[in-house]
Amino acid sequence: MLGSCPAFPASAIFNTRIDDPIRFPPHASSGTWINAIGSTRALHADWGSTEDAASASYYGIPLNLLAATNPQTDWPAITFATDSAPDESDCAVADGAGGHSLVRNCLAPPASALRFPFPRDAVVKIEGRDCAPDTCDRHVLIVEQGACRLWENYSVTQVKVGGQWSAYSTAAWDLRSNAMRPDTWTSADAAGLPIAPLLVRAEEASAGVIAHALRVTFRDGVLARAYVWPARHRAGGDTAGGIPFGALLRLKAGTSIPSNWTSQAKAIATAMQRYGLYVADIGSDLYVQGDPSVQWSSSTISQVQSLHMSDFEFVDMGSVTGDARFDRDSFAGSW
Repeated sequence: MLGSCPAFPASAIFNTRIDDPIRFPPHASSGTWINAIGSTRALHADWGSTEDAASASYYGIPLNLLAATNPQTDWPAITFATDSAPDESDCAVADGAGGHSLVRNCLAPPASALRFPFPRDAVVKIEGRDCAPDTCDRHVLIVEQGACRLWENYSVTQVKVGGQWSAYSTAAWDLRSNAMRPDTWTSADAAGLPIAPLLVRAEEASAGVIAHALRVTFRDGVLARAYVWPARHRAGGDTAGGIPFGALLRLKAGTSIPSNWTSQAKAIATAMQRYGLYVADIGSDLYVQGDPSVQWSSSTISQVQSLHMSDFEFVDMGSVTGDARFDRDSFAGSW
């Protein structure tokens, strides 16, 4: 769940277990890809344990939950940065009845009509620190709980004159549906995937169960300029024989999860075995993204960071993509 909303239907591929080695064998290129990354590369838990955005140690991607009543947003205007992707972005426009409708392709409405549900300044949670437009990789993730819509954006900043927001790209999904955004469109990450449903979140880890896939990044030098379902987009250079965006990584079944690990660390490792990690963006090798939270135990972070690339394998998804019921424009991975 993302607040009171489902993180896509139970049948979505992100919520589908992929730990059956018969249905989901290792990918034929798994060994090649892991060797390219380096088998000794350690996992990095890409989140911190402070929620103070002014702190130098604040990092991770937080989630904003807008209540169905008193949603704490004024639907401010949004503009797009230079050399950005408004044509592959989603915006909102006033529907004339006090609500806002989702519009795909932010070049379609008049620029003055474009809106986005950024929370008010007093409550908004943003990744990292403020910066000039086009200069940093920041995200704001928002769940509009009344409509169960997920809104995400990339390279976001707030222009202080008039308080107007600017972004490189924006994206939205209906969390109650498996419907995907248009093929070839970017999102708030390079693979065109949603971010929020794939985050390691402290609330879930602390409860001892993470029942969904996670997201992972690798450096441009090991990635192909190609994508496979469920990704919708590619970016960066083109490494011959490299890893496509949307590829699925899994913690090997034979990798033992120590009994003395925290319940948080066990939940994270178990999720990586059962649901895997989708290659979502260009970044550092084996960086797994999560939310900043005081709930995180320092032991959890050090324990999961003892895992290395040799503990993982890439997965063949042919049992899903080769099924007669498969629809490449749907997130459905089970029927």
